[in-house]
Amino acid sequence: MSCKTVLYDKHTALGGRLVDFHGWVLPVQYEGILAEHRHCRAAACLFDTCHMGQILICTSCPEAISLVLTQDAPGLQVGKAAYGFLLNEAGGIIDDTVLMRLGEKEFLLVVNAGTAEGDYRWVGEHLKSAAEIVNRSAEGWAKIDLQGPQAARILSPLTNVDLTQLGYFRVTTAKVCGKDCILSRTGYTGELGYEMFAPGDAIVEMFDAILSDRQARPAGLGARDSLRLEMCYPLHGQDIDPGTNPIEAGLGFFLKSQHDHIGSQAVRRIAAAGPGRRLVGFACETRRRCSTGDRIMHQGRQVGTVTSGAFSPSLEVSIGMGYVSADLAGPGQDLEIATDRAFIPAKLVEKPIYKQGTCRTKQLL
Repeated sequence: MSCKTVLYDKHTALGGRLVDFHGWVLPVQYEGILAEHRHCRAAACLFDTCHMGQILICTSCPEAISLVLTQDAPGLQVGKAAYGFLLNEAGGIIDDTVLMRLGEKEFLLVVNAGTAEGDYRWVGEHLKSAAEIVNRSAEGWAKIDLQGPQAARILSPLTNVDLTQLGYFRVTTAKVCGKDCILSRTGYTGELGYEMFAPGDAIVEMFDAILSDRQARPAGLGARDSLRLEMCYPLHGQDIDPGTNPIEAGLGFFLKSQHDHIGSQAVRRIAAAGPGRRLVGFACETRRRCSTGDRIMHQGRQVGTVTSGAFSPSLEVSIGMGYVSADLAGPGQDLEIATDRAFIPAKLVEKPIYKQGTCRTKQLL
């Protein structure tokens, strides 16, 4: 049976079209995916991300965390966040995660919904007595994301935090609508954005207060997916999974720390030898959509598979990502996407495909 987030009643009242997503009932859209996508790029949208896992790790030995995660926990300053991975011994991506350092001995690990239970067990088994592990999701904590160039202007009157002092991939304790929460400047759309972590009743109050601003609109999974695809942000379970590694996925930059961790020897071998395939981004000259599983062709032979495909509302063409042979992975390479109905010409492009995102902007208010 699917789980309902604390915002379920809000979604139904707002006319959201609800679907099952990794065992959670979530809105795929409200007024429409295209409209929500474009509003997020132009103003701001509010997303229900209560389904994502929150794991609190308390330890006086952050080195233990870095044996399990690719992030450099000891080197992560209080108030900063870092993207990274849980890897298996072969270097495969069990999950992609964000690690936030809340205090000298306190970390918050944010994980994907579909892997949350397994991640919690994996972290607990490997850290054992070195840390206290708390499944905050199971304790009723929830999360919402406000994303878009107007996000700071909308959120600023509702919080006691000076948002001009909260940089990209920074985190702090805060009050929003008078409620205690964790506030981070991160996101999955490529736009200026904030994530709020708090007990469920507080999240409901924040949701209502944010949407009282006319520039903020609710958005669903559909827009979230097309927004992240324009940025070439990978989706776990499609673009990355335990059978793929960060090197071939083009995520080796996030392994810049040289510390040893589960899977480190494997990814170093892969990096030294060079991967046989790479995750690439492509754009077509047509609006005809490509889909996950479509074949990527070159001179009549299959050279890869589409992992994510969608119509890009920002660029008004079909775009996607997929793995292709490493020798064909350079930007500018001409390929074809074999859909059920047609062969669509495509060209490999540099990531991100959409380049006007405001996520790193310093012009907040």
